[in-house]
Amino acid sequence: MIGVEAPDAQERLRLSGWVQWIAGSRLQMMTDGGTVVISVDLREADQSSYLGLRPGERIVVDGVVASDRTRVIARDIWRSDGGGFQSP
Repeated sequence: MIGVEAPDAQERLRLSGWVQWIAGSRLQMMTDGGTVVISVDLREADQSSYLGLRPGERIVVDGVVASDRTRVIARDIWRSDGGGFQSP
């Protein structure tokens, strides 16, 4: 289960943290607090937004919680330097 509180599974949310790994249409990230690991489904995000991401890279993900609450479905992903966002 995802430790992100969203009253409605289709409510948009924004997560920031670091890439742990990325493979195919999945990404795993550690949130800023360093205590929550989130599985991110990349199938609905534009491939150019995550192409070339590497472990340890700081990102921001906009998406929705999947109906089964086991992952976030990414809509947009940005690289972040901690102070702002950078388009891919």
